[in-house]
Amino acid sequence: MLIFPNRQFPGTLLLAGLVLLGGCAGGDEAEFQEAKPQEAEIQETELPFLAGFDFEEGSEGLVPKEEGSWRVEEENGSMVYRLLSPGEFGEIRAPTAWSVLEGFPVGSFVFTGRLKCHTDPEVTARDMLVLFHYQDPTHFYYVHFAASSDGLHNIIGLVNGADRIKINRETPGESVYRLTDAGWHHFKVTFDSETGEIQAFMDDMDTPILTAIDTTLSTGLVGVGSFDDTGSFDDLELWGSVEGHPGQDFPPR
Repeated sequence: MLIFPNRQFPGTLLLAGLVLLGGCAGGDEAEFQEAKPQEAEIQETELPFLAGFDFEEGSEGLVPKEEGSWRVEEENGSMVYRLLSPGEFGEIRAPTAWSVLEGFPVGSFVFTGRLKCHTDPEVTARDMLVLFHYQDPTHFYYVHFAASSDGLHNIIGLVNGADRIKINRETPGESVYRLTDAGWHHFKVTFDSETGEIQAFMDDMDTPILTAIDTTLSTGLVGVGSFDDTGSFDDLELWGSVEGHPGQDFPPR
């Protein structure tokens, strides 16, 4: 884990490998091609840098829901954080597996990283997700990055003591989805505590694929996981305003 309390969010991020040429919406196919590294514009923020994880020295600072479900593993000469198995569904319908960044209950934030799903790309219900404002296993938001779009997949969801509900503006079936292959994807999720604006980006860091306005949960931890699939995460970075004492935490389980 790397901590840089005074670091500011960079203006650009170098993206390599797959470059998105066209998004998927309403069942359209996405087009990808191998390309040289290029710069993609990233939203600037005045929020302070809080934490970064490249997993080269382990995953200290991340607290999983279930210890045995996560492991740091080598992949192509780099260490990644791998979700080995999804969890079991509880009394309410909600994501089953997650790992949260301890010690940083944030209000406004910018959270970035890379992810990939290990489920067969032909499974259109496959997903990976980002949690935020996590307070306990039945109170949190999540961004559901998926390979299809409907009222349950490729949404911003709210779990508030009951079955998850869709809160994003996009009409079911019309949101852009990009988790359609076995490769790595860049993501960014942002929240503005003054307006309640939530934005989620994948690969294209200029245009959000999911948006919402909601202030039901004002603060909590951020994390990564899946509804019911397996996958990997890497290069996680968090900028944000810590609400309350920096050591404050919420139970991950």
